[in-house]
Amino acid sequence: MTSQNRPTPPSTLEQNIADSLATLEDSDAEQLRAAASYLEALAAWTESRDDEQGSDATADASVDEAGDATGDAEYPPDVPERASVTVKEIAGTTYHYYQWRDGDRIESKTVQR
Repeated sequence: MTSQNRPTPPSTLEQNIADSLATLEDSDAEQLRAAASYLEALAAWTESRDDEQGSDATADASVDEAGDATGDAEYPPDVPERASVTVKEIAGTTYHYYQWRDGDRIESKTVQR
């Protein structure tokens, strides 16, 4: 991507969020991807929390206040057991979002159940 095609933040963002994004603009690609991964996980957690507060539906796995599955969660073979798990139901399909740190990198995996 050339400097002429540099992405710009949406104009609908609140000023404090736009200011936060401006501080990231000079970060290297690895740092931006780590921040993006965190923000995706945070968005999924926020949606999960909002869904839980808005409905009385129960999930197959018990979910704590942070939106992480506890108890009977089964980790895929390539996901460490220390990974955080967010369970989300979208259009009747349950997804498990796994996220963990590998050194300085944040790894993630999504599994449809």
